[in-house]
Amino acid sequence: MATAATEAAPKKKGGKLILIIVCLVALGGGAVVPMAMGGVPPFGKKAEGEKDKDKAPKKKPAESKTAIVPFGDVVVNLVEERQQRYLRLKIAVLVDAEAEKEVTAMVTAKKAAVKSALIGHLAGKSTKDVSGSVGVQRMQRELLERIEEVLYPDGSSRIRAVLFEEYVVQ
Repeated sequence: MATAATEAAPKKKGGKLILIIVCLVALGGGAVVPMAMGGVPPFGKKAEGEKDKDKAPKKKPAESKTAIVPFGDVVVNLVEERQQRYLRLKIAVLVDAEAEKEVTAMVTAKKAAVKSALIGHLAGKSTKDVSGSVGVQRMQRELLERIEEVLYPDGSSRIRAVLFEEYVVQ
């Protein structure tokens, strides 16, 4: 009887062989299909007529020189329920070198309007809004928008970024 039970169980050696063959066919098909569809061949080999795109000379973007135009200090109380906190900033703006004189003149002429717009924007912020690297980066973007609204209402801004020389929350 014991021999009848072992004879009834299927032999698994043939099943392992079929599994190995299926895996090899799948791997081979995975390498052939991209080649047939014009994709990147396996192992990074290129077809004979294909140009080597990686070795082609890359064009460097034309680097334009920049200048930093100082704006000055802005101090504002933050919105806190239980304690008095404030934010003190020393701001400068990054501009293209050829626009330095133009932007410097505009900042000097409209400094009060720009400072008022910045204080109005910052006065509604809490300590949580201005803390951490995410808060600092958000402040840079938001202050850039406020400065551009005052200096360039037509949208033709020459300012690349707002820079913080000081950023103190107390």
